[in-house]
Amino acid sequence: MSFKVISKENVFEVYHNDYLFTICDYSATYKRPFMGPVNAPDGVSFTRFTPFHEEHPHQRSLFIGVGEVNGVDFWNEFEDDKGVVVFDCIDEIADGETAVVSVNNVWQKPDGTPVINEKRRLTFSEAETGVCVDVQVVFTAAYGDIEFGPTKEAGPLGIRVNDFMRADGEGTFTNSNGGVKEEECWGKEALWCNYFAKLNGKTYGIAAFDRNTNERFPTTWHIRNYGLMAANNLFFKGGLSIPADESLQYDFTVVFWTDSIDECDYI
Repeated sequence: MSFKVISKENVFEVYHNDYLFTICDYSATYKRPFMGPVNAPDGVSFTRFTPFHEEHPHQRSLFIGVGEVNGVDFWNEFEDDKGVVVFDCIDEIADGETAVVSVNNVWQKPDGTPVINEKRRLTFSEAETGVCVDVQVVFTAAYGDIEFGPTKEAGPLGIRVNDFMRADGEGTFTNSNGGVKEEECWGKEALWCNYFAKLNGKTYGIAAFDRNTNERFPTTWHIRNYGLMAANNLFFKGGLSIPADESLQYDFTVVFWTDSIDECDYI
């Protein structure tokens, strides 16, 4: 058995070959569910996870967020007027050669009024040099028409790399067009972006891939030298609508790798 999922109260621990790969946290401790920290077999974390970091505290490891949904901010979280993503129920939990953590969430206004439903499905599998996580997000306009605004504060996929990977430090990132760092990657369309750095002589990286089934493929990237990597069409290509009772699905693949990666294997 390659993967094992241990369910605790609204927290799911995902083990890969007996080490703790990550935790999927849907508890009420935070206003946003997230996946993290994400660990290599040697215990090094690929992602930043400090529960309430003083700089961009809402950027916890791997998360889903949109800064303008019918005028409500579901990206930032520490002011009283921000939206809250509330765990509703488990959709599927499975482990074995692959693992699945799939849950349903409700995005709510601060007063508890529901705005939109979200199904978040994470599928874990082995990659040649690490672990592959397929991220599927399905938004359903169950409470009326939805408008996603043209906001920079969005993914929906957001990833915050560990500080040793920061491109304003010892790390760097590239995209599928050969761009390097923020100056050449921010706001650009790309099939993938790959953030990486060496630590104690070993390379650790996070590669995120857009899928051709996603709206306005290929995505543009809100990717920063300070450590944020987000697939964001909304700011660079404009907002979008979801009519009442209809759904919008996003699929991404994220590979947490060590030593080396061939990005062509995942396109």
